[in-house]
Amino acid sequence: MNMVITSRQNNLVKLVRGLREKRNRERDRLFVLEGVKIIYEALAAGVCPQMIILSERGEGHVLPPELLTRGGDRCRIIRVNDEVMDYMSETETPQGIMAIMPIPDISLDDLKVESESLIVVIDRVQDPGNVGTIIRTADAFGAQAVLLTPGCADLYNGKTLRSTMGSVFHLPVVRDIDPSVITDFIEKKRVFMAVTSLDDTALPLCEVALKRPLCLILGSEARGVSPEFTRVAGVKLKIPMTGLAESLNVAVAAGIVLYEASSQHGSNAKTTCK
Repeated sequence: MNMVITSRQNNLVKLVRGLREKRNRERDRLFVLEGVKIIYEALAAGVCPQMIILSERGEGHVLPPELLTRGGDRCRIIRVNDEVMDYMSETETPQGIMAIMPIPDISLDDLKVESESLIVVIDRVQDPGNVGTIIRTADAFGAQAVLLTPGCADLYNGKTLRSTMGSVFHLPVVRDIDPSVITDFIEKKRVFMAVTSLDDTALPLCEVALKRPLCLILGSEARGVSPEFTRVAGVKLKIPMTGLAESLNVAVAAGIVLYEASSQHGSNAKTTCK
């Protein structure tokens, strides 16, 4: 029977607790997943954890037996008591299971751009929940990749990961890519670029032909899209609103624009205006 860790002073416990901080995640090239669903998504995508950590709560209530075999021989199973699990966890009600995952090395060079590709760029969006929700939405509407510019919430922040609901393992997500590097890549691949904007010159979404391959740039509510993108964009678009609200949450806007892009692609329509 494996030993159960009961002390907060254990070196492994200190390591896991330290992975709450971005600087430690980058130094150790590791991040933490919490909860059965997102760990399943990682394993189903072929991503092997370095270790799975279980507490009594995890073993007794939420852990399907087959989960332990999905990590392969390289994955260690570590057991801790519930108190230590609560200490390491970032969630209010821990499920009693964590996985320690390696941070993958993904670059623009790894992306394959084809004639029907859809790439989503999240530009300087600082809220982790919004970043994770946009990644999940991009996955839902068939995007081939998501790119994050500097200034975005960290991809491996616990809240960001939970907000993706596992979609972070369904498509490549490339982090900390400067806008000038992205524009060079997009132009070289001959991808049509559309940026969201509140500018008076922006066209209503339903009047825009979102042709493929398509790169959609989504900026923060406070700062909008970086000038590097706006200068070279094929079109600036906005979502018409009839109410009194000045703007939409960026994740909500992403869902509307991606739905329109998906609808146009499915019907080969130039516009969905009625």
